Amino acid sequence: MATGLAAALSGCTLANAITPPIESQLYPTITEARGSDATIEIPSWVPDDATLIRIKENSETGAKIMQFGDPAPEPIGGPCDASIIDNAPPMQDTWWPQNLPVNEATCQDGWHIVFMYGSQYFAWTP
Repeated sequence: MATGLAAALSGCTLANAITPPIESQLYPTITEARGSDATIEIPSWVPDDATLIRIKENSETGAKIMQFGDPAPEPIGGPCDASIIDNAPPMQDTWWPQNLPVNEATCQDGWHIVFMYGSQYFAWTP
C-alpha cells in the first residue's frame, strides 16, 4: 500500500504532503516586518507601532493568518461585505485563538480583522 501511495504522489504533490507550503515568521516590530530580510509581506494597514507581528502563509493558496500587538490601538478597516462576514480563518497555530468572533470582524484590503484582549489584532485572508 505504501508503494502505491508513493507512486500516486509525485513531484510537488509528494513534497507538499511531506512539507506543506507553509511559512511562518515572527517580527519584533514593523521595521523588521517591512525590512529587506522579511520573507512574508505585511499589509500596509498594519500600524507603525505594531509589535510582535506573527504571520503564517500558505504559499500555494495565498491564505494567511496574522497577529500583532498595538500599544495605542485604533480601529482598522470597515464593515465586511455580508457575503463574506462569516468566512473562517483558513488555518490555525498555537498562538491563534480557539474562539475567534469572526462575526465581529472588520475588513481591509481583503483581510478580516478582529480586535481582542485590549491590544491584540488577529487577521486573516480567507
